[in-house]
Amino acid sequence: PCELKNAGKPVTKESAMAKYEASEVCVRVATEGVQILGGYGYTKDGPAEKFYRDSKLCTIGEGTSEIQKLVIGRELLR
Repeated sequence: PCELKNAGKPVTKESAMAKYEASEVCVRVATEGVQILGGYGYTKDGPAEKFYRDSKLCTIGEGTSEIQKLVIGRELLR
């Protein structure tokens, strides 16, 4: 993707794919962390609860995961 950007080519598809994958992995990892900690994962005493809240924002900020999938699909059909 960096080579494409440096060459002046569009990186819309690659950017959407990277954002989608990174945000989905972030949520899965944070959810697993909370699950491992059980009830303590939801308390504000530890960092897991904040990581979980922050991870959910990854799927909404700068375009939802659903929007990213639409962008990827549109770019693949071009």
